[in-house]
Amino acid sequence: MADLGPQTPASSPRHGKGNDGVIDKYESRRIRVDIRHVLMSVWDPIGIKDEPNAQDEYDGYLGGVYALLVSGASDGRIEEHLWQIVTERMGLSGAKKADMADTVKALREIKLKELTASTPASAGGPTPEV
Repeated sequence: MADLGPQTPASSPRHGKGNDGVIDKYESRRIRVDIRHVLMSVWDPIGIKDEPNAQDEYDGYLGGVYALLVSGASDGRIEEHLWQIVTERMGLSGAKKADMADTVKALREIKLKELTASTPASAGGPTPEV
């Protein structure tokens, strides 16, 4: 039997990435598009999801949310991050961390898609069972 090297558990933030631990650019773009959709349709703290000229309003927050998701940050850490954006950067003082729970739930659905995606054979062989 061939030695496939260390197996990466399905819960690891490396799962779904190539041998070098880097998510390929197409997968990264797909995840960012999905994050953008969640921020606009679920999070939307300033109520602009139906404004056609404001569809890029939350794009400045994509990178931070992306980094938290792919690094395996806890739900609480993601809630804290979103809450800080709302209260500190947007200045909306009435927001509560608990208000971020639906957004985190939707973001976790993105992460689940990545975790169940097959790794191409050229990027490191078989995908561990989930």
